Amino acid sequence: MCPVCGQQSEPGMRFCQQCGAELSAGPQPAQPVPTAQPVPPAQPYQAVQQYAGQYGAAQPGAVFPPQAVQPPAQPSRPGESAGKGKKKTALIVGIIIAVLVVALAAGFGVWWFMLRDSGTQSAQTQSTSQQSGKTKFGDSKAAKDDKPCTAAPDAELSSVDHSDANLVAQLQLTSNCALTKDGDTAEFKESDVKVSIKDDEGNVIASAVFDFSKQPVKFNGETANVALEFTTRQYWRPYDQIETGSAEVILQTGQSGPGEAGSADGDALAGSDIDSEDAERYAQLALSWQLKHDESAASRFYTTYTTQLSSKKKDMKADGKTWHYVDIYEQFLQQRIKHKNAILIWSGDYPTYTKADASTAYYVILSGDTVDSVKAGDAWCKSNGYGAADCAVVDLQ
Repeated sequence: MCPVCGQQSEPGMRFCQQCGAELSAGPQPAQPVPTAQPVPPAQPYQAVQQYAGQYGAAQPGAVFPPQAVQPPAQPSRPGESAGKGKKKTALIVGIIIAVLVVALAAGFGVWWFMLRDSGTQSAQTQSTSQQSGKTKFGDSKAAKDDKPCTAAPDAELSSVDHSDANLVAQLQLTSNCALTKDGDTAEFKESDVKVSIKDDEGNVIASAVFDFSKQPVKFNGETANVALEFTTRQYWRPYDQIETGSAEVILQTGQSGPGEAGSADGDALAGSDIDSEDAERYAQLALSWQLKHDESAASRFYTTYTTQLSSKKKDMKADGKTWHYVDIYEQFLQQRIKHKNAILIWSGDYPTYTKADASTAYYVILSGDTVDSVKAGDAWCKSNGYGAADCAVVDLQ
């Protein structure tokens, strides 16, 4: 109970809700209570009473307008709230601008990379199309006039023959270049193309460098037939002992050879020599192959006669030159053209030579023709234009 006005107060209140006197202060002398201005009975007034009961009135009879009653706030410096609001607004605006800039940059980056990738893929597709080899019609837009064929064609050996002592090889070529819109294939006219023929054992039996720019290969669709001529220093197998069905033909572009190509007969294309070391190796292998091949033919001359046309060995000096394997095999090929039965033997394998000089052996060319006596052999030598120094009658016993 308020000691001043006697008003009953709620428990826990420190000040009287009616007069604002401190409840714990004990009895106080009565004070005249000023008449307060009437306040419209409303909820805000109850809030004023509640406030007065908790904190006390500022002065007796003070009136608190309902709209002004608020809980006490922490003191602040003048302008602080306005400054914070402006800073907050500026921060938000800055964040929005930063987000927009990042979004624009990201969008531009994606657009640029997509454009670049699209251009790169287009260029790669065009490059792949231009570099394609053999394709079906419609896969390539290249024309033979603006896109020369540089890829070496595949080749098969169709047949072999000879022109004098030279080998003439007929090849069937299959183009590895694109077809034109008319279904034709671009011409093959590369220079410095090495053409090699191998037997079924992998031995090179012919090899020369050809210049197809002088005589371009014109394909009928995808295939073409060409004739190549090899001299006696460019092939190492008698033409009639070459197995066309098992032979392998290899064309290599960008290969140069020493010297110039000779002239060929007819429509055949002549080639220039390959590297001399390679030719020497192929000739040596050819001599070994020939000795083994001709053993059976030589065996019949143990009991009868034939004529000897030459005997040479490597590094031998004779006829104004030093003999090498290429020279020895070239001579054999030349004799083989003149005498279709000519064979090659190694003198160290036969008694007729070892009895005379067992320490020395030669590559010996025999005519392969049979004669029944020395006199008949001498007649054979004369009839074929050989003198005594170039032709002799022998048996191998």
